[in-house]
Amino acid sequence: MSHQHELIELINSKISSGDVDLPVFDDIALQINREVHENKLDAEQICKIIEEDQVLVADLLRMANSSFFSGLSPVSNLREAAVRLGVRQIASIVFSVSQKRLYSASKGMFKARLTQLWQHTSAVSIGARWLAANAGYRNLADETFVAGLLHDIGKLSLLCILEELINRDGLELSDEMINSTLLEMHSEHGAQLLTLWNLPESYKTIVLHVCDDVPDPHNVVLSMIRLVDKACILEGVNDMPSDEVVDLESMPEVAALSLSSSDLEELRLVLQEVSGERQSAAA
Repeated sequence: MSHQHELIELINSKISSGDVDLPVFDDIALQINREVHENKLDAEQICKIIEEDQVLVADLLRMANSSFFSGLSPVSNLREAAVRLGVRQIASIVFSVSQKRLYSASKGMFKARLTQLWQHTSAVSIGARWLAANAGYRNLADETFVAGLLHDIGKLSLLCILEELINRDGLELSDEMINSTLLEMHSEHGAQLLTLWNLPESYKTIVLHVCDDVPDPHNVVLSMIRLVDKACILEGVNDMPSDEVVDLESMPEVAALSLSSSDLEELRLVLQEVSGERQSAAA
C-alpha cells in the first residue's frame, strides 16, 4: 500500500464492518471508575470489588507503594491502601493497572512500540498528577492522572489494528507510514473508543484536543496534559521519534496555569525519575 489515505480508508472500513478487534477495557476498572465518579463507593465497597481479581490486588499494592503514591510507610493490604489513599486515588491506580494490561497485548512486531507508548503514557499521567497536586489543583489530581492515561489511547488501538492487518492481510508498511497514520487518526479514533467504553465526555475532550494547534486556557486538565506531554518530549520519554523543538516556558499553558520556572524544573525532575524507574523495571 503506497498512499496514506488508502490505509486510513482501509482501517476505517475494517472498524466500521467489525472486521478488526478493538481493545476491551477491564470491567472492574470501568465499574469502579463509573461508581466513584457517581460517589457510590466507600473504602469497604471498593475493596470488595477489587478483591474479585487477585492479580489486580497485587499490582495495585505494588503501584500504591511506588514513590509516586506511597506515604512514609508502605501499605501492606488492600483496605489499608483504600483508607490511606482514598477511593478516588485507588480508582485511578486500578485504571492505570488495567491500562498497562492493554499495552501488553502484542507479542509480535509491535511489542517494542507498545512498551514505548506505555512508558510515555504513564509518564504523562504521573507527571500531570504531580503537576495538579503541586500547582494548586490538588482536587483535579486523580482526574488528571486518568486523563494522562487516556490521552494517546487511540494510538494503542491503531497499533493493534495495524498489527492484525499486517499478520492477516500481509500489508507491508514502513515505520514512516505507521507513524504518520497514528498521528492522523489517533485523536478521533481514541474518542470513539472512549464512547464505546462509556467514559465521561471530559476525557474525550482531552483525547480530541490534546494535539490542537491552539490551546484552550479555560480547560485546566487539558492544559496540564498538553504541557506534560511536551515536557516528556524534552526528556526523551516519547512514543515515536520527534525533531520538535520544545520551549516549555513559552507555552501558553504555563501562563494559564500560573506556573513558575521552578515549577517546570521540578516537573522535569519528576519525569526523569519516572523514566529511570520505568527503565529499571524493564531491565
